[in-house]
Amino acid sequence: MRYCLVLIVAILFSSCGSSYLANKVEREFKGDWVLESVTFPDSSGFFDVELFEVADISCFQNSIWKFVPNNSTGEFTLDGDSCAKTKNRLTWYVDSETAKNAYPEVLMKVTTGQKAKDVSQGTRIRIKSLLENEMVWEQTANYNGKEIKVETTFSKI
Repeated sequence: MRYCLVLIVAILFSSCGSSYLANKVEREFKGDWVLESVTFPDSSGFFDVELFEVADISCFQNSIWKFVPNNSTGEFTLDGDSCAKTKNRLTWYVDSETAKNAYPEVLMKVTTGQKAKDVSQGTRIRIKSLLENEMVWEQTANYNGKEIKVETTFSKI
């Protein structure tokens, strides 16, 4: 009986630890960010792939992102070269299972014009770096039927 009690308490503490770490990472997202650069770490050259099923990556250059951690919402405004200026809404959260990893993951859904519960597709993003004034994401995108890595660097405004 004592063994079962110890096991239950250990499970509760470990699950709270993951949630705590996820909340800590989410708080560090808070604020306004500008997407400074896009690179393709495993490739040479630039690929104009579509991100978040919204627009080509060139439209994301210099986009402004706002994250609100207390309700896991946000928005981003696209204003890239030869792209229409558009504001998009999103919901996001840090995956608590990966929060304890060196590279936690964020699950993000673009919800522009829809309720978040009605959006079933999202994007998984690895946080390679999250500092006070700089953030680096890594995600995969499809280009000509192949997956490529896309790395985006943000600066805090």
